[in-house]
Amino acid sequence: MQKRLIIFTGAGVSAESGVPTFRTGPDGLWHNHRIDEVCNIDTFEQNYALVHAFYNARRTALRGVEPNAAHRALAELQQAYGERVRLMTTNVDDLHERAGSPQVEHIHGNLLELVNLADGRIEPIGYEAFDHAAHPPHFKPNVVFFGEVAPVYRDLFELMNSLTRHDLVLVIGSSESVVQFCLQAWQGSSGAATILYVDPTEDCPYDRMPGAGFKPYTEHYRMGAVEAMQADSPVRRWIQRWMEP
Repeated sequence: MQKRLIIFTGAGVSAESGVPTFRTGPDGLWHNHRIDEVCNIDTFEQNYALVHAFYNARRTALRGVEPNAAHRALAELQQAYGERVRLMTTNVDDLHERAGSPQVEHIHGNLLELVNLADGRIEPIGYEAFDHAAHPPHFKPNVVFFGEVAPVYRDLFELMNSLTRHDLVLVIGSSESVVQFCLQAWQGSSGAATILYVDPTEDCPYDRMPGAGFKPYTEHYRMGAVEAMQADSPVRRWIQRWMEP
Protein backbone atom coordinates (compact mmCIF):
# COMPACT_ATOMS: atom_id res chain seq x y z
CA MET A 1 0.00 0.00 0.00
CA GLN A 2 1.34 3.44 -0.93
CA LYS A 3 1.84 5.90 1.86
CA ARG A 4 -0.40 8.96 1.87
CA LEU A 5 0.01 12.53 3.07
CA ILE A 6 -3.17 14.07 4.52
CA ILE A 7 -3.00 17.83 5.08
CA PHE A 8 -5.37 19.88 7.20
CA THR A 9 -4.82 23.64 7.19
CA GLY A 10 -6.31 26.38 9.32
CA ALA A 11 -6.33 30.14 9.64
CA GLY A 12 -2.70 30.29 10.75
CA VAL A 13 -1.56 29.50 7.21
CA SER A 14 -3.41 32.42 5.63
CA ALA A 15 -2.59 34.70 8.55
CA GLU A 16 1.00 34.79 7.32
CA SER A 17 -0.33 36.36 4.10
CA GLY A 18 -2.09 39.04 6.11
CA VAL A 19 -5.57 37.51 6.26
CA PRO A 20 -7.06 38.19 9.73
CA THR A 21 -7.98 35.09 11.68
CA PHE A 22 -11.46 34.79 13.10
CA ARG A 23 -10.45 33.80 16.62
CA THR A 24 -6.81 34.39 17.53
CA GLY A 25 -5.36 37.57 18.97
CA PRO A 26 -6.68 41.10 19.50
CA ASP A 27 -7.06 41.58 15.74
CA GLY A 28 -9.15 38.44 15.33
CA LEU A 29 -12.38 39.18 13.51
CA TRP A 30 -14.54 37.88 16.36
CA HIS A 31 -12.95 40.43 18.70
CA ASN A 32 -14.48 43.20 16.60
CA HIS A 33 -17.85 41.65 15.79
CA ARG A 34 -20.38 39.58 17.70
CA ILE A 35 -20.56 36.07 16.30
CA ASP A 36 -24.33 36.01 16.73
CA GLU A 37 -24.63 39.06 14.50
CA VAL A 38 -22.51 38.01 11.52
CA CYS A 39 -22.16 34.22 11.61
CA ASN A 40 -25.28 32.61 13.04
CA ILE A 41 -27.93 31.09 10.81
CA ASP A 42 -30.64 31.79 13.41
CA THR A 43 -30.04 35.56 13.24
CA PHE A 44 -29.08 35.75 9.55
CA GLU A 45 -32.34 37.23 8.29
CA GLN A 46 -32.60 39.93 10.94
CA ASN A 47 -28.95 40.93 10.41
CA TYR A 48 -29.01 40.50 6.64
CA ALA A 49 -27.38 43.84 5.77
CA LEU A 50 -24.74 43.59 8.50
CA VAL A 51 -23.80 40.04 7.51
CA HIS A 52 -23.27 40.98 3.88
CA ALA A 53 -21.30 44.09 4.84
CA PHE A 54 -19.01 41.92 7.00
CA TYR A 55 -18.37 39.30 4.30
CA ASN A 56 -18.14 41.90 1.52
CA ALA A 57 -15.22 43.44 3.42
CA ARG A 58 -13.54 40.03 3.80
CA ARG A 59 -14.11 39.20 0.12
CA THR A 60 -12.91 42.45 -1.41
CA ALA A 61 -9.83 42.47 0.83
CA LEU A 62 -8.72 39.14 -0.64
CA ARG A 63 -8.02 40.87 -3.95
CA GLY A 64 -4.89 42.44 -2.45
CA VAL A 65 -3.64 39.31 -0.64
CA GLU A 66 -1.14 36.87 -2.12
CA PRO A 67 -0.36 33.23 -1.26
CA ASN A 68 2.70 32.79 0.90
CA ALA A 69 5.56 30.28 0.76
CA ALA A 70 3.60 27.74 2.83
CA HIS A 71 0.69 27.78 0.36
CA ARG A 72 3.11 27.30 -2.51
CA ALA A 73 5.03 24.49 -0.79
CA LEU A 74 1.81 22.58 -0.07
CA ALA A 75 0.75 23.03 -3.69
CA GLU A 76 4.10 21.67 -4.84
CA LEU A 77 3.57 18.56 -2.72
CA GLN A 78 0.20 17.98 -4.35
CA GLN A 79 1.65 18.51 -7.80
CA ALA A 80 4.57 16.16 -7.11
CA TYR A 81 2.65 13.28 -5.52
CA GLY A 82 -0.79 13.57 -7.06
CA GLU A 83 -3.55 11.52 -5.46
CA ARG A 84 -1.26 10.45 -2.63
CA VAL A 85 -1.78 13.92 -1.13
CA ARG A 86 -5.14 15.17 0.09
CA LEU A 87 -5.68 18.75 1.26
CA MET A 88 -8.61 19.90 3.41
CA THR A 89 -8.87 23.39 4.88
CA THR A 90 -11.10 25.33 7.24
CA ASN A 91 -10.06 28.51 5.43
CA VAL A 92 -12.69 30.14 3.23
CA ASP A 93 -10.18 32.06 1.07
CA ASP A 94 -8.74 30.89 -2.25
CA LEU A 95 -5.04 31.20 -1.46
CA HIS A 96 -4.40 27.45 -1.79
CA GLU A 97 -5.90 27.48 -5.27
CA ARG A 98 -3.98 30.58 -6.31
CA ALA A 99 -0.77 28.96 -5.08
CA GLY A 100 -1.35 26.08 -7.49
CA SER A 101 -3.12 23.42 -5.42
CA PRO A 102 -5.07 21.30 -7.92
CA GLN A 103 -7.59 19.97 -5.40
CA VAL A 104 -8.75 21.76 -2.23
CA GLU A 105 -11.64 20.65 -0.03
CA HIS A 106 -13.11 23.61 1.85
CA ILE A 107 -14.61 22.33 5.09
CA HIS A 108 -16.34 25.59 6.03
CA GLY A 109 -17.22 26.94 2.60
CA ASN A 110 -15.85 29.38 0.06
CA LEU A 111 -15.95 33.14 0.54
CA LEU A 112 -15.94 33.74 -3.22
CA GLU A 113 -19.37 32.14 -3.64
CA LEU A 114 -22.95 32.90 -2.65
CA VAL A 115 -25.76 30.46 -1.92
CA ASN A 116 -29.16 31.22 -3.37
CA LEU A 117 -31.30 29.86 -0.54
CA ALA A 118 -34.42 29.90 -2.71
CA ASP A 119 -33.19 27.07 -4.90
CA GLY A 120 -29.94 25.90 -3.29
CA ARG A 121 -27.76 27.05 -6.18
CA ILE A 122 -24.17 28.13 -5.52
CA GLU A 123 -23.19 31.20 -7.53
CA PRO A 124 -19.66 32.57 -7.96
CA ILE A 125 -19.06 36.20 -7.06
CA GLY A 126 -15.27 36.39 -6.98
CA TYR A 127 -13.79 39.35 -5.11
CA GLU A 128 -16.77 41.63 -5.68
CA ALA A 129 -19.01 43.12 -3.01
CA PHE A 130 -22.56 41.78 -3.11
CA ASP A 131 -25.25 44.45 -3.53
CA HIS A 132 -27.79 42.81 -1.25
CA ALA A 133 -30.23 45.71 -1.57
CA ALA A 134 -30.59 45.04 -5.31
CA HIS A 135 -31.43 41.36 -4.93
CA PRO A 136 -34.14 39.34 -3.19
CA PRO A 137 -33.28 38.74 0.48
CA HIS A 138 -32.32 35.09 0.20
CA PHE A 139 -28.64 35.20 -0.73
CA LYS A 140 -26.07 34.01 1.80
CA PRO A 141 -22.27 33.88 1.69
CA ASN A 142 -21.24 30.28 1.02
CA VAL A 143 -19.67 30.06 4.47
CA VAL A 144 -20.83 27.62 7.13
CA PHE A 145 -22.52 29.58 9.92
CA PHE A 146 -22.97 28.51 13.51
CA GLY A 147 -26.15 26.47 13.67
CA GLU A 148 -25.54 24.90 10.25
CA VAL A 149 -24.18 21.47 9.40
CA ALA A 150 -21.08 21.58 7.20
CA PRO A 151 -21.74 19.34 4.16
CA VAL A 152 -18.05 18.37 3.98
CA TYR A 153 -18.04 16.99 7.53
CA ARG A 154 -19.23 13.60 6.26
CA ASP A 155 -16.22 13.37 3.93
CA LEU A 156 -13.97 14.59 6.73
CA PHE A 157 -15.12 11.93 9.17
CA GLU A 158 -14.91 9.20 6.52
CA LEU A 159 -11.34 10.25 5.84
CA MET A 160 -10.45 10.24 9.53
CA ASN A 161 -11.84 6.73 9.95
CA SER A 162 -9.87 5.51 6.92
CA LEU A 163 -6.48 6.51 8.34
CA THR A 164 -3.92 3.78 9.00
CA ARG A 165 -0.23 3.39 9.75
CA HIS A 166 0.39 4.20 6.10
CA ASP A 167 -0.79 7.79 6.57
CA LEU A 168 1.16 10.89 7.56
CA VAL A 169 -1.20 13.61 8.81
CA LEU A 170 -0.01 17.21 8.74
CA VAL A 171 -2.11 19.64 10.78
CA ILE A 172 -0.82 23.14 10.13
CA GLY A 173 -2.06 26.53 11.26
CA SER A 174 -5.07 25.17 13.15
CA SER A 175 -6.00 26.38 16.62
CA GLU A 176 -7.90 23.08 17.07
CA SER A 177 -10.79 25.12 18.51
CA VAL A 178 -13.54 24.09 16.09
CA VAL A 179 -12.26 20.91 14.45
CA GLN A 180 -9.74 18.97 16.53
CA PHE A 181 -7.88 17.47 13.60
CA CYS A 182 -5.11 15.85 15.64
CA LEU A 183 -7.46 14.19 18.08
CA GLN A 184 -9.84 12.99 15.38
CA ALA A 185 -6.99 11.62 13.26
CA TRP A 186 -5.56 9.83 16.29
CA GLN A 187 -8.95 8.36 17.20
CA GLY A 188 -9.89 7.50 13.61
CA SER A 189 -6.65 5.60 13.06
CA SER A 190 -6.68 4.03 16.56
CA GLY A 191 -3.36 5.75 17.17
CA ALA A 192 -1.74 4.18 14.08
CA ALA A 193 -1.29 7.28 11.87
CA THR A 194 1.75 9.53 12.17
CA ILE A 195 0.52 13.02 13.08
CA LEU A 196 2.57 16.21 12.85
CA TYR A 197 1.02 19.25 14.54
CA VAL A 198 2.41 22.62 13.44
CA ASP A 199 1.28 25.67 15.42
CA PRO A 200 3.42 28.44 16.93
CA THR A 201 1.28 29.29 19.95
CA GLU A 202 2.58 28.37 23.39
CA ASP A 203 -0.92 27.59 24.66
CA CYS A 204 -1.50 24.22 23.03
CA PRO A 205 -5.10 23.04 23.57
CA TYR A 206 -3.92 19.46 24.05
CA ASP A 207 -1.77 20.41 27.02
CA ARG A 208 -4.98 20.56 29.03
CA MET A 209 -6.14 17.06 28.15
CA PRO A 210 -6.45 14.55 30.98
CA GLY A 211 -4.01 11.67 31.13
CA ALA A 212 -0.38 12.14 32.01
CA GLY A 213 1.75 12.45 28.92
CA PHE A 214 -1.06 11.71 26.45
CA LYS A 215 -0.91 13.75 23.27
CA PRO A 216 -2.87 12.97 20.07
CA TYR A 217 0.07 13.63 17.79
CA THR A 218 3.52 12.27 17.05
CA GLU A 219 5.34 15.62 17.09
CA HIS A 220 4.32 19.21 17.87
CA TYR A 221 6.36 21.87 16.08
CA ARG A 222 5.90 25.30 17.63
CA MET A 223 6.55 27.30 14.48
CA GLY A 224 4.64 29.19 11.82
CA ALA A 225 3.48 27.63 8.57
CA VAL A 226 6.05 29.38 6.38
CA GLU A 227 8.94 28.31 8.61
CA ALA A 228 7.61 24.76 8.81
CA MET A 229 7.38 24.41 5.04
CA GLN A 230 10.89 25.62 4.26
CA ALA A 231 12.98 23.05 2.41
CA ASP A 232 15.36 22.45 5.32
CA SER A 233 12.78 22.36 8.13
CA PRO A 234 12.27 19.18 10.19
CA VAL A 235 8.68 19.06 8.97
CA ARG A 236 9.67 19.06 5.29
CA ARG A 237 12.39 16.48 5.93
CA TRP A 238 9.85 14.20 7.62
CA ILE A 239 7.46 14.57 4.67
CA GLN A 240 10.21 13.90 2.17
CA ARG A 241 11.30 10.71 3.90
CA TRP A 242 7.69 9.55 4.21
CA MET A 243 6.77 10.09 0.57
CA GLU A 244 9.91 8.60 -0.92
CA PRO A 245 9.46 5.04 -2.28
